[in-house]
Amino acid sequence: MTDDLGGSPAAVGGEQLFQALCILQARCRDNAAGLPQYEAQRDVWAGLLFRIGEISLLAPLEEVGEILEVPRDVTLVPGTRGWVFGIANNRGTLLPMFDLRAFLLGVSTKRSGRNRVLVVRREGTPVGLLIGDVTGIRHFKVKSQVRHLPDLPNTLIPFTAGSFTLGERSCPVFSVRQLTLDPKFNLTGV
Repeated sequence: MTDDLGGSPAAVGGEQLFQALCILQARCRDNAAGLPQYEAQRDVWAGLLFRIGEISLLAPLEEVGEILEVPRDVTLVPGTRGWVFGIANNRGTLLPMFDLRAFLLGVSTKRSGRNRVLVVRREGTPVGLLIGDVTGIRHFKVKSQVRHLPDLPNTLIPFTAGSFTLGERSCPVFSVRQLTLDPKFNLTGV
């Protein structure tokens, strides 16, 4: 038994089903809402809020590669300055680590379970900065940044550029990139 098209009834039914699916697909495409387009928010600044000692600082988020808990196994490096914390293995890569508070303020970071290591890059080499703790990521309107800095130790000022207000306090923007370019901050610590 054949139909008017010369095919079997099953073949005609399959062809009609395929055509119906094509029509349905075309209708769906015509009526589908597009995906939201990603637009960089140029008016929002994102930073990582962290502490060294009692000082809260904001690091530009794009300058921080990752945040680690302090590795359990840190190898001390004899003959280096007091701010050289040691070397650790971070997923198969040697990570030189420096105590940021000791480097900037001359006082070692008090060890606690809240300590973290900010991993940044210095000329392509990963570097770990031991800090007191990380509070989290904060977002601010770019235009809300002010040039005024709160009272800071002189050793921090070359690495800061303005501040944002967080609650009732002013938090300076601290450039870890600028820190890693400073001649006093070198990988040998000697």
